[in-house]
Amino acid sequence: MKNIIYITMCLPFLSHAANLFDGYESYYLTLSNRLFHSASHDLEPFSMEGDEGVFYGWSGFDSGRQRSVELQDGQVTIDSKPFPTNFVKPFPRETIEDGDLGLGAKVYFTDSWVCVEGSPPSASGTAVRHQSVYLILMGNKPMAWKLPSLFASCIGVRMNSGSPTFDSIRYFYQNGKEQPLGVDFTEYKIKDGLFLETGNKRRAIFLDGGNVYKFRVE
Repeated sequence: MKNIIYITMCLPFLSHAANLFDGYESYYLTLSNRLFHSASHDLEPFSMEGDEGVFYGWSGFDSGRQRSVELQDGQVTIDSKPFPTNFVKPFPRETIEDGDLGLGAKVYFTDSWVCVEGSPPSASGTAVRHQSVYLILMGNKPMAWKLPSLFASCIGVRMNSGSPTFDSIRYFYQNGKEQPLGVDFTEYKIKDGLFLETGNKRRAIFLDGGNVYKFRVE
């Protein structure tokens, strides 16, 4: 009987602990219906003989076939198909920049979807919290989107009812305070090429002062 009482008393604590995270990727890994499950591939720098420019790329076997990705002068090329920057549709308040992706970028594949993520090499300070995430649909009618960047990751993209979904993350503050108390996750989906809010929201509370990577999800 004592063991039963002890286990019962511990259940609320275990439930509470399950909502504690030391980073956004660890939180994303708990989400269901994630689109990308295979390991990512790091893009390596290359240069052509006689050309001072540097591009980043990877090629190899993934999702059952030979795949490749190349980044050069702000343009993403997937499986030899270029996606110019003016082809990519950015999430509201996001911009497409030539320096969005470069050193440190990585790529994820499924059969039909590709996701490239990275931070501008010049990012420093709080700017490193922003990650450029390019979601690309391959096939006869390819499309590409840039997702909201704050604490973003390809592994945070889910597939629900045939539509890719993801979170737009924004800080929330206590009145008169400069330091954020936490972040709000607002879920969006891509439907018919458009960004549409789903109505699902979650809130995370920072647990250690200014540490924005340690939080509890309510």
